[in-house]
Amino acid sequence: MFFNNRLYLFWQVGKYVFQKQNFCENAVYKYSTLCSYHYGMSDAFSVENVKMMRMFYLCFPLFFPTMKKLKWEHYLELLKVSDTKKRYFYFKTAIFCNGSILDLRDMIYNDFYDKI
Repeated sequence: MFFNNRLYLFWQVGKYVFQKQNFCENAVYKYSTLCSYHYGMSDAFSVENVKMMRMFYLCFPLFFPTMKKLKWEHYLELLKVSDTKKRYFYFKTAIFCNGSILDLRDMIYNDFYDKI
């Protein structure tokens, strides 16, 4: 099933941290520590990455199978785009073109959205 991958795990972490942030002081730090211990991937669950996972969940509140076509690094680039319409355009373009992270970065940097 498509849920058994790292990207979905990161989305779930972001969702959980977002839901618990009002009830738990330092939710990002605590969940970062817990996940690092449980999964043994301290780099993947750094405080900064957990913040990005929360942002990932906020920008993509629904997880669907097509999302697994991109890597976590693609989403890190997409999260830098503040305009929702542009972010969705770059997301769909990256999936359609099966582009690399460098291709996506170039499209965003050169403002491909406004040139169409």
